[in-house]
Amino acid sequence: MFGLITGFHATLLFVVVYFSVFCSTFFILIFLQNIQHMKNPKNPKKYSVTIIIPAHNEEAGIAATIKSALSINYPKRLLEIMVIENGESKDKTYAIAKKFEKFGVKVFQLKKAGKGHALNYGIKKAKGEIIITMDADTYIRDKDILHKVLSYFSNPEIFSVAPAIRPAPPKTLAQRIQYVEYVFGIFLRKVFSLIDAVYVTPGAFTAYRKVIFKKVGYFDDNNITEDFEMTLRIQKQHFRIANVIDAMVYTNSPDNFSDLMKQRVRWFLGFIDCLIIHKSLFHVKHGYLGIFILPSAIISITLSLALFLFSIGKLIFETVKFFTRASVSDFYNMYKFTLYNIKFDSFFYSASIVDFVVVILFLLGVFIFFAARKYSKDQEKFAISFFFYIALYVFLFASWWIKTLLYKLAGKDLRFGGVVWNNNLISKLTNRVS
Repeated sequence: MFGLITGFHATLLFVVVYFSVFCSTFFILIFLQNIQHMKNPKNPKKYSVTIIIPAHNEEAGIAATIKSALSINYPKRLLEIMVIENGESKDKTYAIAKKFEKFGVKVFQLKKAGKGHALNYGIKKAKGEIIITMDADTYIRDKDILHKVLSYFSNPEIFSVAPAIRPAPPKTLAQRIQYVEYVFGIFLRKVFSLIDAVYVTPGAFTAYRKVIFKKVGYFDDNNITEDFEMTLRIQKQHFRIANVIDAMVYTNSPDNFSDLMKQRVRWFLGFIDCLIIHKSLFHVKHGYLGIFILPSAIISITLSLALFLFSIGKLIFETVKFFTRASVSDFYNMYKFTLYNIKFDSFFYSASIVDFVVVILFLLGVFIFFAARKYSKDQEKFAISFFFYIALYVFLFASWWIKTLLYKLAGKDLRFGGVVWNNNLISKLTNRVS
C-alpha cells in the first residue's frame, strides 16, 4: 500500500512539473513573439466615458475611490462618474458619496442589492460611449490611465479592455503573497489577450464599448462573479478583448488569511458555475481559449489538488512508519531528529532529472515575474514577498480549492454585496428528488 502511494506520488510530481514547464514555456514564447505589441497604440480617439462605481457597505474606501476617479487626466466634458449604492448599505457609503455631488459625481441609491444590478442600472443611464466598471475598493495613481485604455478602442474589433491590477503596497504576509500572485496575473492576462483567450475582465477598471451590452446582454444580476461571467459571454460571441499591461490599477486586498480564503472561495465558486454555464466554450472554434487556456486551467487545478492530497497522505504514512518502528532511545533523543532521520529527502522525490526540470521551472517563473514587473512599470520591493510566495502559495491554493469544493457540496448560502447565492449541491439535489 505504502509503495503504491509512493510510486503514484512520484509519477504525479513528474506530471505536475512537466506540465507546468510546458505551459510556462508556451506563455513565454507567445510573449516574446509579440513583444513589439507591449506598447500602446498612439493618438487615441477622445471617447465620451462613463465610470460606474457600484458600492455596498464600502464606507472605508469609497471616498478614496471617487477622488482617484476625479483625478484622472481627461476632458471633464467627456467624463461622467456615477456612484451607485445598492442594497441599502448599513454604513455611511451613501452619505459619503453624496458629498462628491458638488464635483459633478452622480450618486444613486437602489434598494435592490447586487453588483450586477447596480452596474446595469448605471449602464442604462450612462451617456458615455465607453463604460468603465470601477470597484469601490479600487484606486488609481496613473492620471493618464484613460488615454492608455482608450487607445485600444481604435481597433474596431476590440469591445473590451482590461487594465493591469495589483494590490495596494503590501503590509501583511497575506498581502505579500497576493502581490506576487497578482504580478504573475499581469503577465498572463497580457499573454491571453495576445491570443484572444482572456477569460476574466476584472471589475477594478475594465472598459467596454457600450454597444456590447446590446449585443450580449447586461450583467447577470444573480451572479456574484459577474465580471467573469460577462467575459465568457463576450468570448462566446467572438468579440475581442484587449489588455493594457502598463495601465496599473490598485485594489485593497485582504490583509489576513481568513478574509483571503473567503474571497477565493467566492471567486472559485464563480469559476465553477460560469464554466458550467458556458461549457460550449470548450471547442476548437474558440481557438486557444477553448482548446488550451480553459482546459489547462482545469488540469492545473486538478493536478495541484491531487499532488497536495497525496503529499499529505505520504507525510502521514512516513510519520506512522517512523513512530511504529521507533525505539525507546529514539524517543529519548527526539530533540535530535534531523531531516536525515525522518528522510524528508525521499519524501518528495529522489534526485533525478526531475530536480533539473524543477530548476528550469523556477527560472521560467523568475523570467515571467520580472517581465511583468518591467512592462507594467512596477516599482514595489519584492524580495521577501517572492520568498513567501514560493514557500506557501501551493499550499494556500490547494486549501482554497478544497474549501471551495466542500462549500459547493454542502456549504451554506454565500452572501456578497447583499446577494444570497445558494451553492449547496447536496441541498439542490435533495430538493429536486423531493
